[in-house]
Amino acid sequence: MKKTIISILMGIMFLASHAQDIHFSQYYESPLTLNPALTGAFSADHRFIANYKTQWASITNPYTTYAFSYDAGLMKKKLTTGFLGVGVNFFSDKAGDSQLGITKADLSIAYHLTVGLSSYLSAAIQGGYTQNSMNQDALYWDNQYDGSGGFNTSLPSGENIGVQSFSNADLSAGILYSYYAPETNATSNDGFKFNIGAAFYHVTAPKHSFYELLDEQLYTKYCLHGRASIGLFSTNTAIIPSFAYFRQGPAQEINVGTNFRFMLKEESKYTGFIKEAALSIGAHYRVADAISPQVLLELSNYAIGCSYDINTSSLKRASNGRGGFEIMIRYVNPNPFRSQMHETNKSFF
Repeated sequence: MKKTIISILMGIMFLASHAQDIHFSQYYESPLTLNPALTGAFSADHRFIANYKTQWASITNPYTTYAFSYDAGLMKKKLTTGFLGVGVNFFSDKAGDSQLGITKADLSIAYHLTVGLSSYLSAAIQGGYTQNSMNQDALYWDNQYDGSGGFNTSLPSGENIGVQSFSNADLSAGILYSYYAPETNATSNDGFKFNIGAAFYHVTAPKHSFYELLDEQLYTKYCLHGRASIGLFSTNTAIIPSFAYFRQGPAQEINVGTNFRFMLKEESKYTGFIKEAALSIGAHYRVADAISPQVLLELSNYAIGCSYDINTSSLKRASNGRGGFEIMIRYVNPNPFRSQMHETNKSFF
């Protein structure tokens, strides 16, 4: 009975909040859902990312989110004023017995304009197609409560849900500024880089409702984010602070945190068998919601990142403090440790 009540409460919250977008605690590891202008803005030519998150595992059917993306930087040698970025991303988010969820696919196109010797100004547009779905036959409503501690599904629900799925086209845009200051010398490791960006999702405010007679629209989402990498002189360590602010209708989310990145080894200059590796450890705080310890291991072209949300809000009573586990796998080509030596890539992470 306890799990039933918790599931109902979570379901009500989900129905009220599902007009808001998905979110990842490792938000910079899902770049195309953070800002379309991050398309192609990385220190290599090709990038594949897979994300998985499960949230509120204490309920019977917890929230699960899958995301996949590919993006590339194009025409870096042919264009003298900058280069193009092109990317696609897909995600699916489902929760609860009703499998209330959203599936979306996007195409992003960005242009990264060279500004001076060490900066880029980027702008992008993203178009997509979204499908929302649910299984209303698996839901229980207050009118079906029989007064004896259970629900009778043969009783009328009193709800006028007209459709079990609906879809719409979507449009988003973003801008980004990236800057790089080089190291003092080849071994000082005191380089500095940062980016700051703004994104606008669902600018056309598409219709978003399972009720045929209710003309509810999806709120436009506004995002402001920033990230820096500060190399500590003559060490193998860099400090990487970041933040992300989201506003969508009456809801807002503030994320702040810092990672410490340690260069573990460099590639062998003789055999090539020993590959470059780096380890990042840190934590982020989602204000009034959760603390998220994070770890990221980079090995040559590959990276894997893990985080776990620990609830700090009043929701922890229902969730037993079990927030969300998240994992990210990334593949970048060519090797980002080496490609950062090229001037075109130094301004990017």
